[in-house]
Amino acid sequence: MINEHIGRKIQQAREEAGLTQDELASRLGITQAALSNYELGKRRLHLANLNRIAKELSRPIAFFIDEPEPAPDPHEEALLDESISEMISLWYEMPEDERQYLLDYIRWRRGRMR
Repeated sequence: MINEHIGRKIQQAREEAGLTQDELASRLGITQAALSNYELGKRRLHLANLNRIAKELSRPIAFFIDEPEPAPDPHEEALLDESISEMISLWYEMPEDERQYLLDYIRWRRGRMR
């Protein structure tokens, strides 16, 4: 999975640099087939080779390794919003002493989870 991610990032950076696989492979001193296998995630890339690719494409190594945060799922957000709305509604229906008890309990649970 990481090989595929790095491969997609190599392809993205190469295309943004306006280079073909042949051109980049030639600059790196590797075959076009090897570069293609890197981009497809079919071949494991050693750190030294990734460093050479990063320098050739003027990108930090982190560009190829870091995975972006996944986009939030709108369905999950809607369910969360509904749950929060329900909690707030129930909160205001409770007497003050019960609210304080519940708040103390939540703080206690949070402390135990650390």
